[in-house]
Amino acid sequence: MTTGRPAYDDTATGDRTTAPRVEGWLVDLRAAQHTWDDEARRSELSAEETRRAQRFRSPDAAVTYIRARSTVRRVLARTLGEHPATVRLAAAPGGRPALPDHPQWHVSWSTSAGVLLVAVRRGEPVGVDVEVMRTVPSPARVLRTVYPHTPALAELGEPETFFSAWTLLEAAVKATGRGLARGGRDVRLYRPHGARRCALAGIRNAGSAPWCGRTEQYEVPSPRPTVPATRVMTAVVTRGRTAPAVRLNAWRLPHARHTECPVRHLADPVHNEKNGRR
Repeated sequence: MTTGRPAYDDTATGDRTTAPRVEGWLVDLRAAQHTWDDEARRSELSAEETRRAQRFRSPDAAVTYIRARSTVRRVLARTLGEHPATVRLAAAPGGRPALPDHPQWHVSWSTSAGVLLVAVRRGEPVGVDVEVMRTVPSPARVLRTVYPHTPALAELGEPETFFSAWTLLEAAVKATGRGLARGGRDVRLYRPHGARRCALAGIRNAGSAPWCGRTEQYEVPSPRPTVPATRVMTAVVTRGRTAPAVRLNAWRLPHARHTECPVRHLADPVHNEKNGRR
């Protein structure tokens, strides 16, 4: 289809033709050492996304939103062979993102403190979540507000333990399209013996096909030498009998000398249960 737009310059790493089961990107939206062309990114948004960006009271929040949505569009453009501005995004019942022109493809994204995680999968729904690791006061009480089976997970004092449970919950309800308030009670988590992280046991009332999930920790380099790196927990949930194979790509901006988040490519990481014993 001819759109009259210049050819899109694909700047993501990875091979389009050999995509794994789930392909994701982890992006630092605050990376000041790179040149963000925010006006060009704003031009890639839909009319509704532009209106939403204008409603933010904080200019910084508006910029983060613009960068996040345009990056999601660039990921989809790369996957679907379109220009970012021509990708049609809609909301399925329950609010899950949908691609009306490409119903065989599924997308999910999450942001936390300026860090974006976005993932795509063909043929099966996918849900993701990213959270900046930090100390949470009364973590068991916080988790119990959306997950009534919290006592079965034992002590949640370590941020790694709490955020493995929280991100899996968020990713699971995004994958099913139910939201935390309605779908959190159907998620089943467990904690393998001796593990620091929780794992996904399944999702009730979400079809007969099994669901699986995995968590990973990453460090997002700080844009300033005097500021420590940001540690994040990520979760991916999709259909399947084993923890999803995820290739996590770095995202390279046009005219940038370095990747925004130089994480390794994950062709087939070890299962979530093993991660918990690291």
